[in-house]
Amino acid sequence: MRDLVRSIRNKFSGKNHYKKKLQKLLGFKPGNVNVYMQAFTHRSAIGVKKTKVENNERLEFLGDSILDAIISDYLFTKYPDADEGFLTNMRSKIVNGKKLTELAIHINLPEYLLFNIQNFPNRNNLYEDSFEALIGAIYIDKGYEKAEKFVKSKILAKLVDFKELENTDLNFKSQLIEWAQKNKVKIEFSTLKHDQDDKIFVSKIKLNNKNYGIGFGASKKQAEQKAAKEALDKIENEWQEEIEIE
Repeated sequence: MRDLVRSIRNKFSGKNHYKKKLQKLLGFKPGNVNVYMQAFTHRSAIGVKKTKVENNERLEFLGDSILDAIISDYLFTKYPDADEGFLTNMRSKIVNGKKLTELAIHINLPEYLLFNIQNFPNRNNLYEDSFEALIGAIYIDKGYEKAEKFVKSKILAKLVDFKELENTDLNFKSQLIEWAQKNKVKIEFSTLKHDQDDKIFVSKIKLNNKNYGIGFGASKKQAEQKAAKEALDKIENEWQEEIEIE
């Protein structure tokens, strides 16, 4: 706990110093430093240091929507002959948790984050959420055009390999089945129409008789994909926690 408090003090000491650090990350001079502090502050850090800075959950909500809009516009222009299904799939490959975590690490975002590791041992979700909160902060500070320029020029143009993404498989069900076979884990899918709405399907996944994922969708396939994605995320988190403990 003492190390955490020390790191927070170091990161928040001197706004001029902090502005220079932010400028290095952003590529432009920030105006409202406080909104970036909020973007980088996970709820687990609140209370460790006496500060008026709020956590980043509201900015994450805002940044998520803005990021979707910017990426959609970028893909719409980049692939003028592509249909809606292809564009949606490509956007999903960019905004999924694993990819956003990779992008956050690429721009050294973890260096700026404030969180209590004792209450948050797995950092993948934290990196993903903070990346979205950063986009929300840029929007609040400088407006949509600046947020758009940051995402398009600093992220999409430099850090995303679109050829690789085109060939990336987002079939979560097949990935989960492959993992289960490789690790000799019993896997069970149960997909039915939802009791309250016969237009909605619900899929549940068990691994070795333990509930691991649930997903809802307009089709059986969609529900199973969402359930498989949840199960894969849970598996990845458990694996990450084992690494942290070791």
